[in-house]
Amino acid sequence: MKPISLAALILAALPFVANAQPPATQAASLAAATPVVGTFDRSSIVLAYYRSPLWAAILADRRFELKTVKAGNDTARAKELEKYGAESQELAEQQVFGKAPIDNILAVLEPEFKELTGRMKLSSIVESASADPKAATVEVTSLLMDWMKASSETRKMAVEMHQHSAGK
Repeated sequence: MKPISLAALILAALPFVANAQPPATQAASLAAATPVVGTFDRSSIVLAYYRSPLWAAILADRRFELKTVKAGNDTARAKELEKYGAESQELAEQQVFGKAPIDNILAVLEPEFKELTGRMKLSSIVESASADPKAATVEVTSLLMDWMKASSETRKMAVEMHQHSAGK
C-alpha cells in the first residue's frame, strides 16, 4: 500500500474534531509522520552481490595476492587465502539458500543504504521478510541491484529464483 493511500485510509477512520487542521494539512502531516521502510528481496541481493563487479574485484585482489605469496614461497599466507576462497564459496551457497546471515553483503551495501534512506526519506531498509506487515514500505531491491551494477542476466535469474521460491 502506498504511503499516501495508507494516510488517507487512516484519516478516514479518525473522528472529526472541530478545531482540527484542514484535511489536506492533516494528510500531509500524517504522511510525513508515518515511517516508511525500504525493503529488499534477500535472494536477489545475494545473487546480485556475488555476480557483481564489487565481488569480482575482491576475488581479483585475493587471486593476485595468492599468486604473489606463492611466488614468494609464503605457504602460510597461501593456505590462508586458499581457505578464504573455499569458505567464501561455501558462505555464498549458504546465503543464496537463506541458511546463513548476509552481514558481509550488508556491510558492502551500507553506503547505498545511507544514500537511499536519506534521498527517499526512509526510516530504515530491511529484508522484505523482516518488515513489519503493518508498516508502510517501498521496495528498493532494483535500486540496490542498480548500485551493484547487476546485469540483465542476473536480474532475470533473480526473478526466476523469486518465482521458484514463491511457488513452494
